[in-house]
Amino acid sequence: MKARIAYLSIAMALLSMLIAGKTYAQAMSLCVKNSPERRGELGCSIIENKSLPDGLEERLYWHIDKFDSLDAARAAVGPASVAFDADGISWLITIETQTVDHHGGIHVTQVGPLQLPRAEKYSMQINSSRFTPGMYSLAHVHSGVEAFYVIEGELCLETPTQAMTLRKGETLAIPTGIPMRVVVTGSTPRHVLAIIVHDATQPPTTRMEEGKGPQLVPCK
Repeated sequence: MKARIAYLSIAMALLSMLIAGKTYAQAMSLCVKNSPERRGELGCSIIENKSLPDGLEERLYWHIDKFDSLDAARAAVGPASVAFDADGISWLITIETQTVDHHGGIHVTQVGPLQLPRAEKYSMQINSSRFTPGMYSLAHVHSGVEAFYVIEGELCLETPTQAMTLRKGETLAIPTGIPMRVVVTGSTPRHVLAIIVHDATQPPTTRMEEGKGPQLVPCK
């Protein structure tokens, strides 16, 4: 009888842990314009959707610079760049063939060269998101390359072939059409900048229903 009670106690403890784990994890909110992230809360903000100029060359980079003020960053905006504030910093992000010119700002990093899909016209969507550990996105694909820059915290990207972890200051680009799911890992809130450079005739993101889609390698 004592052994049976002990087994039941262990089973109940394990069940409680599983329930607690399921309660802790929750889906991220979708990216929208002027989300609560713009006010320092949790959310994913679509900073801007912008058409890119014609005649883009093959070796393109996502170039990130920072400025002392948003006015200074806005003064440097060109046909393939966007200026905005995030995490108390004024950013200028640009799609370009070289990263030597910092447009009057301070160089932060670059990602690339980017593997763009074949298209007659391209657009870029810039997102800024802030979420807490345990939160995750629905599985989805993009009609173009998606690149990430981690401002704070840690994230894990699940894909059909591997799970990849990114930490503060790190970058990554995922090619067109790769199914993925984003999970916030680590122990602190995660703030990330992301850009999707995609076929302008297609929506940038297509989401899959919860529990559907290809099998993804889980984050550890």
